[in-house]
Parts: sequence; structure tokens; C-alpha cells
Amino acid sequence: MKLFTRYSRVNIIASVLALLAGSLAYYFSLHYFLIEQLDDTLKVEEAEILDHVRTKGTLPEPSSYRDQETSFALTDAPVTRAFHNIDRRSPRRHHNEIRTYRQLLFPVSVEGKVYAASVIKSEEETDDLLEMMMLITAGIILFLLILLFVAGRLLLRRIWRPFYDTLESIRRFNLSSHALFPARETNIDEFKSLDLAVGQMTQKIIRDYEMLKNFADDASHEMQTPLAIINSKLDLLIQDPALEEKHLRQLQAMYDAVSRLRQLNQSLLLLTKIENNQFTHADPVDLAPLLENKLTQLEDLIQNRQVRVHATLESCPLRVNAYLIDILLNNLLINAVRHNQHQGRLDIRLQDHVLRISNTGPVLSFGADVIFDRFTKGAHSDGTGLGLAIVRQICDNYGFALSYTYEDPLHVISIRFLP
Repeated sequence: MKLFTRYSRVNIIASVLALLAGSLAYYFSLHYFLIEQLDDTLKVEEAEILDHVRTKGTLPEPSSYRDQETSFALTDAPVTRAFHNIDRRSPRRHHNEIRTYRQLLFPVSVEGKVYAASVIKSEEETDDLLEMMMLITAGIILFLLILLFVAGRLLLRRIWRPFYDTLESIRRFNLSSHALFPARETNIDEFKSLDLAVGQMTQKIIRDYEMLKNFADDASHEMQTPLAIINSKLDLLIQDPALEEKHLRQLQAMYDAVSRLRQLNQSLLLLTKIENNQFTHADPVDLAPLLENKLTQLEDLIQNRQVRVHATLESCPLRVNAYLIDILLNNLLINAVRHNQHQGRLDIRLQDHVLRISNTGPVLSFGADVIFDRFTKGAHSDGTGLGLAIVRQICDNYGFALSYTYEDPLHVISIRFLP
């Protein structure tokens, strides 16, 4: 859920609750004041009755007109002045509907006799006025809610536009482009602070990236020279006829170690470049002829291990970096041949943008979930342990789905390419 949507919902819910609470308070307050006004009218009638008794010494005539009635009843019991709500049937209106009346009951003394005077007045006008006021209030509340909703959908979206622009710029940020974070026009202090912090962060990231990239390039370049010198000196030593066989074995071990070190250096540098998105150029390539060429290049290795190869290749056009796809196919095929059994089997199938390479070989001496991790290799392997790690990094770079399964006796690596 988006932030401004959550904010709008909370704001509308809080507003509804506040308006409902306010409406209830408004209703009871208005009802109270209207009843007070009605009571004042009854007090006026009371004052007129008492004034009539005082001046003329007799009770006024009982009356009944327009939802108001005055009556007197002789009583021996004491009468307490009080206001009451009573329900009475109104025969002249609303089909004998029972309505609520407000009654003022007070004592009146005439010629030594005590009468219970009753003045009642219908609350119909009060109820009608209250109903009208509540309808107006409900209309105002509905209008405010609609206004809040529209403001939340339009005004808040516009207010939050700089935030989403900043978020989109962060999403599209690419180290290899060296593009700094663009400044945006906004009068909201929080968004200004956010843009400033993101801009400073991207500058630091680009600086650190350049330092790391330069270090990797320089280290790799500087390592090539001493490795080449060591390799050439070992070549000369191996050719020395005065060396004994035990010395030759030691020199050969050193020679192999230097070769592996050179290969390891190149593989780590390649991984670093792939992770840093330095291979941004894309070419239209078809995997089928590339696989055929790779099998031709590996004929000597395949024949040496007497591996039976069966290939089913369909056209699979992609738009990727040609150098990276060449490395991916080369690592997969070399891995499938080197780790195959003598007189083993290699099946290659390319159909529906899915490449499936299956080969016989010994059971893994480690968990299948780490087969694509760096430096993961079996006890029988003499490689660097980076071949499949490079394959995974290339697949992650392009969003290809890479998987490994063991289908006895075959090790199966599958890649689903994005067309």
C-alpha cells in the first residue's frame, strides 16, 4: 500500500470518527437548547396563568389549540412544580400517531383550593427543526468527506510527486553511467533534505566505486607482470638439462600453481567487472551457432575423454553482450566435459529459449545449493572454483533463470533465457 493512500485512509477514518463524535455532541447540544426554548415558552404560559389568578382571583379557561393545551385539576395532594416528557396520541395529525409533548406541572391556589395546573406543548416543531438541522449537518459532513477524498487523491498525490521522482531516480541509478543525482525543484523541506542526502550518498558511492574499480584494474594489471616473469623463468628452468627429475617435478608443480594463479586473477577480475555492470553493450546473438562453434573448439578435449555428445539445437536469438555469452557457454561446456566420466555422456538441448546441459559424472561431494558459489569445487577438481560462479553472475546480470538438478546418473544445468 502506498504511503499517501495509507495517510488518506487514516485521515478519512479519523475525520469520520471526529465528525461523528462532533455530530452526536452537536445533536444533544441542539436538542438541549431547543428543549430549553420550549421550556421557556411553557414558563411564559405559567406566568400568564399565575398573573390571571392574582389579578382576577379565578382560574383561566382551559384551552386546547395548535398542539398546546392548558388544564386544571383539583387535588388534595401536594403538587411539585416540574417539567415532564409525556407521550400522547394526536387525533388530528398523522393518523392518531403517538407524539411526545413537553409538560409543565405546577400548583395554583384559588379561594383556598389547590389545583394542579398543566401546560403541555408538542415537541413536533422542535423535532422537525432538529431533523432539518441534522440533515443539513449530514450534508455538510458528506461534502467534507468527499472534499477530503478528492484532496487526498489529487492534492496529496501532487505534494508527494517529488518523493516518487526521487524514488524513480534511485531505482534507475546506474554506477556505470556516472550520472549524478539530479536536483529537483520543491518547496517541501523534508523532500529537499531527502534529495540532498541521496545526492551526497550517490556521489560517495560513485567515488568508492571508481576507487574499487581502479584498484581491481591496477592490481590485476600489476599482477600480470610478475606472473609473466615467474612463468618465463620457470620455462627456462624446466629446459635446463642439468636438473634432476625430482627438481623437475617441483618446478612443474610451481608452474601449474602460477598458471592457476593467473587464471584465478583473470576470473576474479571478470567477476568484478560483471558485478559493476561494465559490460553494457548488447549485440544480437543466436545461441545455436555459438554452441556448435564451442563444441568444435572443444573437440580435442571431448575426444581425449571419449565423451559421447548428443546435441539438439534450435535457434535462440538474444540481445546480450557477445563476450559474456561466449564466456557463459564456454564455462558450462568445459565444466560438463572436465567433470564427466571417461567414455561418459554429454547431452545438450536448446529449445524454447531453454538451454539444458546434462553430463554424467561422480556424485557431488558438497551440497547442491552451493554449486554456483565461489570457490566451490569437488575434491577431484583442479579448477579455480569460479567457472559456475561466473555463469551465475552473468545470468543474474540479465535476469536468466539458472538451476541445477541431479537426475541419476546425470548432472543437469538449465538456463531459461528471456526472449
